[in-house]
Amino acid sequence: MRNAEVAELLDRLGELVEAAGEDRFKVIAYHRAAASLRNMDEDVEQAWKERRLEDIRYVGEGIARKIDEYLRTGRLELLERMKAKVPPGVPKLMKIQGIGPRTAYHLSHDLGIASVEDLKSALESGRLDSEFGPTARGSFAVGIEKLASFEKRMLIPEAEGEFQKLASYFGALGIEVRMAGSLRRGKSTVGDIDLLSTDQRAVDALAECPGADQVLERGPKRTSVKLGSGVQVDVRLFAPEEYGAALVYFTGSKDHNIALRSLAMGKGWKLNEYGLFDKDGKRLAGGTEEEVYSKLGMRYIPPEMRENRGEVEASLRDELPDLVAFDDIKGDLQMHTTWSDGSVDLGGMAKAAKERGYEYIAVTDHSMSVRVANGLSEERFRRQWKEIDRLNGELAPFRILKGVEVEIKSDGSLDFDRSFLDGFDIVGASLHQNFSQSPDKLTARALSALSHPSVDFLCHPTNRLIGRREGNPIDLRKVLAAAKENGKMLEVDGQPKRLDLDDVWARRAMEEGVPVLVDSDAHSVGELDNIGYGVTVARRAWMKAGDVANTRKLKGFLRYLS
Repeated sequence: MRNAEVAELLDRLGELVEAAGEDRFKVIAYHRAAASLRNMDEDVEQAWKERRLEDIRYVGEGIARKIDEYLRTGRLELLERMKAKVPPGVPKLMKIQGIGPRTAYHLSHDLGIASVEDLKSALESGRLDSEFGPTARGSFAVGIEKLASFEKRMLIPEAEGEFQKLASYFGALGIEVRMAGSLRRGKSTVGDIDLLSTDQRAVDALAECPGADQVLERGPKRTSVKLGSGVQVDVRLFAPEEYGAALVYFTGSKDHNIALRSLAMGKGWKLNEYGLFDKDGKRLAGGTEEEVYSKLGMRYIPPEMRENRGEVEASLRDELPDLVAFDDIKGDLQMHTTWSDGSVDLGGMAKAAKERGYEYIAVTDHSMSVRVANGLSEERFRRQWKEIDRLNGELAPFRILKGVEVEIKSDGSLDFDRSFLDGFDIVGASLHQNFSQSPDKLTARALSALSHPSVDFLCHPTNRLIGRREGNPIDLRKVLAAAKENGKMLEVDGQPKRLDLDDVWARRAMEEGVPVLVDSDAHSVGELDNIGYGVTVARRAWMKAGDVANTRKLKGFLRYLS
């Protein structure tokens, strides 16, 4: 399939059009079409051969012509013109938070700054002091630091994809490998991929892996390579009696391991990646993780909890929670369809969710203020409700709840009056506009929504995009207090670029007695799987099934909403 290739082409074109300061609706159109191509199951090349490109969601006549040109000739003239028009440093500079197209163009075209390193040097030398004030320069510096940190890491789906390819490669050779590191702990971003094996062949197999671009280290116990994607992969070899201790050690986190070693030292023992040993060097445990924890007087600690946030003490007291699992989720309560900015129609999303074993879903298309997402008016929602009623008749006992992701406007009011909002089964409220307001005003908008009688939950509360945009600087302590006072829920959005609330604040919500929803924020059938990432966040937050509202069966959940 060439979908990813063509989508990348359109995204690149959108970046250059934005960098040139052209119509923002063109930018949105290119990115929308790119997202639609990535989410579709059919090969775009097949649709092109059958002259059905304009049947693809968000692919109009103009974009269809561009896809046709690229698939026929292998190049796109407009893209080449835009590359010549836009200074090469502009798209890269625009990745720095706080630098928009005009600023990036000024930096690159007028000041000769062609890269992030150039900008960093210009800031350090004082060259930009007369061009920008101290606030702007400080913002640039912070943005550079965050970009450098993020670009060394992958989002979870990317890391999982690399691991699955490697696992398939090793599996075809009959070699078993296990995942370790931050990916196994379910962190929102991942650096390197760490693999462990007891098979001697693993270290040589990694060096000979077809995707390995560079062998960084090769030895009898460890091989390290850099893949063509730039990802570093390490495989380490251990004896079977060492394997469990190695999994504990290389899964981490560092702070968790320090706490375990301190516990072992208190008993006069030694713990390392090769096992747990007494003062005479006799092996006490090491073959399995369970064996290591048990010998230390502890229950097994799930990898997601291993951050030294009290899990060691809780395990010693036999008070570890029984963490929520994916199979506990009974319904997905945020998703989008072709009524707004989704790429699959309502029936397609509902049937796919039913096939996944859910009892119910909520379709929460955007409200009218979110024009870039084709937000719905009251009249369009009423038409959607009729379609939902028809589908509920077909799919019963499966239930589609009538939902909305209603916009919290700049003054804190909502897109619709209460009389209309009360016609929905479930209402989520979101902040998508005017992020430049002060923290106090942004917080006040969130609090206003949480006090509204029709609102059931606050969607992705900080509205962050990992690696691209920091979350809104709202006061989450006040948000938690308002949610508790008004009996509202907060969302753990499973979209991998959001994962919002994060695990730290999700745990705070649980401790404050504020229920959460874990959902997918899916815009396509494939993205329904995002809910698994949300469950991982909930597990990292120590949540049990009862802490997550949509682990309830349909009748129980409807009673809870009422």
